[in-house]
Amino acid sequence: MSAGYNPFSIKRYCLLILLGIIFICPETLQANPKKPIFAKQKKTIVLDPGHGGHDKGALGSEGAFEKNVTLELARMVAAELENTYRVILTRTDDYFLNIPSRTSMANHAKADLFISIHAGGSFLHQASGITLYFFSEISESVLTPHTDPSKPLGRINHRSPWSDIQNRHQTSSKILAKFLLNCINEQTIFKKSEILGAPLKVLEGADMPAVCLEIGYITNPAEEKSLRDISVLSNIVQGIRNGIDDFFEKVP
Repeated sequence: MSAGYNPFSIKRYCLLILLGIIFICPETLQANPKKPIFAKQKKTIVLDPGHGGHDKGALGSEGAFEKNVTLELARMVAAELENTYRVILTRTDDYFLNIPSRTSMANHAKADLFISIHAGGSFLHQASGITLYFFSEISESVLTPHTDPSKPLGRINHRSPWSDIQNRHQTSSKILAKFLLNCINEQTIFKKSEILGAPLKVLEGADMPAVCLEIGYITNPAEEKSLRDISVLSNIVQGIRNGIDDFFEKVP
């Protein structure tokens, strides 16, 4: 054994180093369950109940206002979606909101989907069915002839730079419309349904897949009755839910 070698001193030195590590970095000795580096974010869906306040929308023959039907349906859809998605309503009560503000809310929220909810209105009481619109820069003359011209959805008469924003999402918007319509048809008995492109201002400028859903004609007495029936609305809600789920499952 060499002179000056003291095994007890060396052991004491090693022990002090070990204690220092324990006190300085206690977390290194604790069980640490694995956590994902990035928590999965909920998709954001903006639901836009059409009209509101002094803007009553279309009026049914039995007195139902479109603004009330759209708000009721939007609330029901939100309740159905809220456990899976982050849901935002552009209006939560009966008040007026201009069209640009609706799209702006969706953009500000960085929404993944924008769905504007309306009921069809026509001077022809036999007009019926579900229509899903995606944004398209087409002339007003090719819009469905049953659409009430007084309906303040807003149509674009001149090309706007904002059109380019939604044009980027046109393919995805068409796919969303298809999923929604297929799933709603599976849950309801509306005799007619279609998907149309239209230059609607409520969709212009939305920087995400966006559609306008006209869920039956409130000016058709039979469909007005259906739109006041909670069981019918519940089936529509389930169809909308299924369509949204299918979209996110199948579209990257």
